[in-house]
Amino acid sequence: MNPKKGFKKTNISFNSYELWLTVLFIISLCICTVLLTFLWLINQTTEQGAKCHEAKGIFTIKSGALFTPDLQNKSSVNFKVLAFDVQQMVDDMLHASELQNEYKESKVMQFRNGSVIVVFKLFFVRWVSEVKIKTALVYGIKENKTELLQTFNIDVNSIEITDLGISTTSSPLTTSGLEIFGTSSASTTSGLGVTHTTISTTTGKCLPSDGVCADDENCIRKELFCDGIPDCPDNSDENQCATPCDGKFILDGLSGSFHSIHYPEPYNSNLVCRWIINIEKHLSIKINFTAFETEEFKDVLSIYEGIGTTKILRAYISGSNPGTVYIFSDKATVEFITNLHGNLNGFNATYTAFNTSELTNNEKINCTFEDGFCYWIQHIQDYNEWERVSGPIFPPASGPDFDHTFGNLSGYYILTQTIRLSEVLRPQIFSLPLDPISDAYCLSFWYHMYGINVYRLNIKIIYDDNSQKIIFHKEGNYGNNWNYGQITLNETSKFKVAFEAFKRPGWSDIAIDDIGLLNGVCAESIYPEPTRVPTISSLPTDCGGPYDLWEPNTTFTSMNYPNNYPNRASCVWYLHAEKGKNIQLHFQYFNLETIHDVLEVRDGIGAESLFLAVYTGKYPVPDIFSTTHQMTVLFISDKSITRKGFVANFTTGYHLGMPASCGLNYYQCGSGECIPQGYICDQFQHCKDGSDEADCVRLINGSVSSNGLVQFKIETQWFTACANQWTEELSTSICNLLKLGSGNESSPVLFTGAGPFVEIKKTTNSNLTLTPRVKCSNNSVIHLQCTGKSCGKRMITQKSQPRIVGGSDAQIGAWPWIVSLYFDYNPTCGASLINNEWLLSAAHCVYGRNLKPSRWKAFLGLHTIFNLSYPQTVSREIDQIIINPHYNKRTKDSDIALMHLQFRVNYTDYIQPICFPEKNKQFLPGTKCSVAGWGRTTLEDSVSSILQEAEVPLITHQKCKELMPEYNITENMICAGYDEGGVDACKGDSGGPLMCQENKKWFLFGVTSFGYKCALPNRPGIYVNVFKFVDWIKRTINY
Repeated sequence: MNPKKGFKKTNISFNSYELWLTVLFIISLCICTVLLTFLWLINQTTEQGAKCHEAKGIFTIKSGALFTPDLQNKSSVNFKVLAFDVQQMVDDMLHASELQNEYKESKVMQFRNGSVIVVFKLFFVRWVSEVKIKTALVYGIKENKTELLQTFNIDVNSIEITDLGISTTSSPLTTSGLEIFGTSSASTTSGLGVTHTTISTTTGKCLPSDGVCADDENCIRKELFCDGIPDCPDNSDENQCATPCDGKFILDGLSGSFHSIHYPEPYNSNLVCRWIINIEKHLSIKINFTAFETEEFKDVLSIYEGIGTTKILRAYISGSNPGTVYIFSDKATVEFITNLHGNLNGFNATYTAFNTSELTNNEKINCTFEDGFCYWIQHIQDYNEWERVSGPIFPPASGPDFDHTFGNLSGYYILTQTIRLSEVLRPQIFSLPLDPISDAYCLSFWYHMYGINVYRLNIKIIYDDNSQKIIFHKEGNYGNNWNYGQITLNETSKFKVAFEAFKRPGWSDIAIDDIGLLNGVCAESIYPEPTRVPTISSLPTDCGGPYDLWEPNTTFTSMNYPNNYPNRASCVWYLHAEKGKNIQLHFQYFNLETIHDVLEVRDGIGAESLFLAVYTGKYPVPDIFSTTHQMTVLFISDKSITRKGFVANFTTGYHLGMPASCGLNYYQCGSGECIPQGYICDQFQHCKDGSDEADCVRLINGSVSSNGLVQFKIETQWFTACANQWTEELSTSICNLLKLGSGNESSPVLFTGAGPFVEIKKTTNSNLTLTPRVKCSNNSVIHLQCTGKSCGKRMITQKSQPRIVGGSDAQIGAWPWIVSLYFDYNPTCGASLINNEWLLSAAHCVYGRNLKPSRWKAFLGLHTIFNLSYPQTVSREIDQIIINPHYNKRTKDSDIALMHLQFRVNYTDYIQPICFPEKNKQFLPGTKCSVAGWGRTTLEDSVSSILQEAEVPLITHQKCKELMPEYNITENMICAGYDEGGVDACKGDSGGPLMCQENKKWFLFGVTSFGYKCALPNRPGIYVNVFKFVDWIKRTINY
């Protein structure tokens, strides 16, 4: 019994142990399963979080936030607080929108100045279009979807969204809105002690004005590359900056050197070299040139005080050796830029460091200008500065013949710039700050004020609080002499000395030399006080005419010849011949002030006379011929600078200057030669100018110029094309001949009119065979529709950006047909590209500047005038200028001109032609059209560096006459503008386009002509009505 009981007991114990093991195993298995499931879910969530759609956004806070420099520091409290509020505001708006299920988070990347411009990133769980994102933000702002909009006023027109694609990195956001700013900062501090801010972007996509860093993640503005300040987090923007000139970039010793490429051999064309000089803090830089020879005004060395975007231009050097240049900073930027032609030997420069605190007051002032400007400083502005010169200057009868120091042609002095402008200039030159003086000083100098238009010279004391006092004042013409001046200085606080000239247009140059500072009160001068030259009464400006001249009284001259003609002269001569004859005008002598004094010749007399030519300057003037028996000659001078004028005579005769007429059954080419009429439109060119094949096919009775019945010219008669045997290949050939693209559609139509008719076939060698017919089979002729010229289309998608009153920066590629015209390297006017070799502009832009077309240069594909060498920008010289014959400068009528490019341009995304308005198309009053240009934004401002655009409504002709009663508003003009003003083209926009859109095409409806000042209420802008000149344009350029 006992063994049996023991066995039983043991068996029960084993089963219980096994049961416990089983239970434990099942529990462990369950726990592992749960853990694996949890880990899988976490992994899925992580993978989903790792892939999200990113977009970059920008908007402007107009009010509610004030920009301060610490907003550019991500570690600052102000940045963190404002960024938190902005992120919360964006979150509220997008969570309340239709994107609430896709939207994850936002992150502020940067604040910029301009009210407060916010740059931020948006994160979505899946791809969302830019349009939807922007729409959601605009909706949230307009519907006040967040209480923060009671604090912040957001400009909805400033919102821009850029797609950054799918990010494969985890979201940078954390649960705490403030923690994101402590992890990493996009603000980097360079070794040069200056900070900029970069924008981080996961995919490396940048705005058009930005470039990408080497990490393909961060974008900075393109102009920040190689500026001496690392802006990319990896400093890559400053890594590959060695100049092609000498392989250097950063010059960081107490002394060093740099030179032009290949020195002392000629440098290369189209070259840009930049150096950064960085010496010990609180020292200054002295630059010496052992040699300097560049093409004057074209190949320029610019020296800036400082680096980066805040640098200040201190020297703009070309031509001959400038002497020593001082930069009163421990950092300097030097740039050498060459043009496409005329390379010389270049320069070799050395620099050394020096300490301005060791200079005495005397050393800061004393200067003979033999070795540069010494320690004097000036602000470099366009034509508003002193220049260092030697010897006499042009024009004569103004300025000194030599310097004062040596009294010969080798010495140097400083002079107000000799370039002629219409406004008064005020160049100034400043000393370094001078220490207070316990005893008096004597400031001495020599000045030269000579010329009939000389204005004023002031010498001023400027104190630390910018208050000023004038200590010396002279005004007027003191003759061709160097005059001595001296002033005793008794200043008890820190001060600067400034020489300030007021320069009028014309003969008005002021010169300074030998500035000195001596201890003690000024002694009585041994030099007599100069006497002002009395003003001579001006000559009468009324010529007493107009004069009617007939043979034999055929010689006439400018007033007062052979002495100079007067300023503000206005003279008219009417030349007459017998009816049936014409007139040849010849100039025996011709010398006028270039551009500003002109002689205009017109064919005929009175309002119907036609423009023939305008002459100016000192050129061999060609003879000119009338086509009628009368000719008008007008001479006009401006308010300054005169010359000897001209001597002219005329003769009369039959067909003077005209080619001999052709015989019967002969055709006279536009170039003058005679060919048999049978050669006209025979598909072979016989005339030198191609006029025999220029007008051989046309479309008639169409709704627009690109469709209609096909007609061919055979000899001198037009034949209508029959529909039989017509092919699509013929359609394309005809459209190509008409320069109207390809054949879009052709169809036979019943025609009951009179002939003659022609059957057309295409031969194996692609020529057309024309067979005249009395009638067409089934009276069926062909109606052809061509695709039309490709024009008026933007190739780059433009972001929606409503125009604002006063104009705004245009986006890159917005107006690919707009052209900037430069005359003698200065931006002068605008123009429009109408095909790959012709521009349309305003006649007043080229009037008096048309004798040498090569002085003009056209820049196409341009966005900012600060960089004419962008890859998308193309420049072309002008080789022909044609002013409309009906142009009248005095009435401003028919103010339109054509300009021919020396070489054709290729169309790109940034260069496209604009369309002409169709013959039966007019845009109605009230239509909003666009104007664009680089002109002044107000009458007082300088020209704009970035292309500006604005919308203006068209107004009726009658209203325009009422608002502009002092002008003769003709049918050749159209008017546009707001009653309240504020938007207008302005000075510098002349010649540019007035553009109207229809069916996604832009049409050149007007050319900017004139107005009364700029953007005044009830003062619209006046534009040339291009519609009235389409036939002239097409005929002139064989369009």
